[in-house]
Amino acid sequence: MKSIASIMASLFLIMAGNLCAQELPLIPDKQGSFETLSRTDYTMPDFGFTKAEIVANLQEIKEIVSVVRKNPVLAEMKGFDGRARIYTISMKDEHSYGLPSRISFEFAAWYRLKDGREVRGLIEPPEWSVYLNKMQPGWTSGFSHKPDFFAVPEKKEVVEPGIDVYDGECYVVHDANRPDYWLPVTVKEAFDVVFAETGKITDQIQKDYMMKFLNEEWAAISAEDYNKPATLSGMISRVGTNEGFPKIMKVNPAYWDKSRPKSDIQFIYFRMIGNKKYLEQRSNEYLKANSISYHCARFEESLNMDFVRSFKPMVVK
Repeated sequence: MKSIASIMASLFLIMAGNLCAQELPLIPDKQGSFETLSRTDYTMPDFGFTKAEIVANLQEIKEIVSVVRKNPVLAEMKGFDGRARIYTISMKDEHSYGLPSRISFEFAAWYRLKDGREVRGLIEPPEWSVYLNKMQPGWTSGFSHKPDFFAVPEKKEVVEPGIDVYDGECYVVHDANRPDYWLPVTVKEAFDVVFAETGKITDQIQKDYMMKFLNEEWAAISAEDYNKPATLSGMISRVGTNEGFPKIMKVNPAYWDKSRPKSDIQFIYFRMIGNKKYLEQRSNEYLKANSISYHCARFEESLNMDFVRSFKPMVVK
């Protein structure tokens, strides 16, 4: 029997082929160029970073761009123009320290119009992103704000010291010699937050209804489970202790080395799909369909553990 993942991958390839069937022909052998779209306003004013810290951080970002550009697809630059675009992180993590940002690597494919002209697509081109100093990844599930609790995939592998991968494709590059970057939230901590949030409900009937179920769920938990790590459940409270479910975590402020400048990069995360057969099939389908996503797909197909390791010197200094 096929796994759900393999079925979904097959469906995706079929859909991708159908959606891209009418695209104009690519020009895969055209020599492309690369540029970094520099900016100095990529942090929110209320984050409190100085102009000097932003300028210094831009140098760190340029080093990250240089690391990524060593990838063979970006080094060859055939069939597309590449751009590195810096994005603002609009939400500040609780207990954050370093300057957060996202670098989007865009792949603007060259293709030929019906009249023979060569053009490239610069409007929302396919892209791959890496996130810097953002301690709560986008692939986590939100649980609460103030305090910021979030759920992470239960499946975690320590590839090597300083490189963790969640759910097989969500990578975190960190300094393994420091305290853990996340800490487990206890069952009592999670319930305290749920009770506090429910207490703010203004509709009395709704609040009473919710409190009734929460009190029942809390009463069913034994005292010896209060300090166990909490997991995300299907209960009204969303709090459980069962293994195999996402773990509810919080940022550990002790991870940050505050003797280092705020401009330094101390935490990196990104996605890298490990199913090479799927990635190869996807690239072939995109090429066959003249999809503008072809070059980004080639880039993702080429990623490997050496690529992941290349980020470690940026974090450990």
